[in-house]
Amino acid sequence: MSKCLIVINYLAGDSDLVSEEKLIALYSRQHDVTVKRIRYQEDTWSPNGYDIIVACGGDGTFNRTINTVTDPNQIIIYYSFGTFNECAKTRKIKSHDYIQLIEYAKANKGFIGYVAAAGSFTPLGYIVPCKDKKKEGTNSYFKRILSQYIVYNIPAKVNIDGEEYDDRYTLMMVLDSNRCFGFKFNHLYKENDGLVHVLLIKSPGDNTKKNRRKIFGPFFRSFFIGFRKEVNNKKILFKEAKNVSIKLEEKTPFDVDGDKKMYDEINISVVQPTNKIYIGNFDEVMK
Repeated sequence: MSKCLIVINYLAGDSDLVSEEKLIALYSRQHDVTVKRIRYQEDTWSPNGYDIIVACGGDGTFNRTINTVTDPNQIIIYYSFGTFNECAKTRKIKSHDYIQLIEYAKANKGFIGYVAAAGSFTPLGYIVPCKDKKKEGTNSYFKRILSQYIVYNIPAKVNIDGEEYDDRYTLMMVLDSNRCFGFKFNHLYKENDGLVHVLLIKSPGDNTKKNRRKIFGPFFRSFFIGFRKEVNNKKILFKEAKNVSIKLEEKTPFDVDGDKKMYDEINISVVQPTNKIYIGNFDEVMK
């Protein structure tokens, strides 16, 4: 009998909704099931020796799973029980029991589920304590928005399919999704089109009250109005891409699917998974 590892990240925002009984009943029909419960940040797990890995958690859980399970013979099934669940919402999982992932973005030697971003507001992805996410849900992020309303002045060379943009930015985002932080703003997104989308918001300079007022318009236009076509003006660049390279003068923190990662150079392209990856309908395994 094949072996199945069920990983439940109880640090994720909505993990208390996971029904272990339903999961075990569902997968023990054809597999020998082992359950691994993640309750502390330092908890780890290994996919070695298993044929199927079933992961329950948020976007960060999904990211860590696709970066951990790389054997082409192993199957990944992911159930979204996080706070925002952008990866699953983008793929409209409620319409099917399982959606197979045909592509995702590769960032250097790792993979991203839906976003890599640096600059204004992006620390919200990784600074919110797990206990607050579980207690307050999305409000745990929104109540910290004003504290992260900061003007960044990041010098970067951004190469988008051979075109270079050398400037200073308050936000840099590479998105393989129609949404981020609950804002469904990328109306150009199409599943399995081999593309990511790049959003660059230029910096007006230092983090002053005057400059914070200056970035309000570009952020409002980007996230509340959204994009139905590419944009390239004095303040905003929004463009589709097959290959993106960002070179920075020093290591800079990026929010990658809700986890903090440091890069001085990041190269992103769309690739096809070497193993089979599915997003499951969480309604099937909820309490």
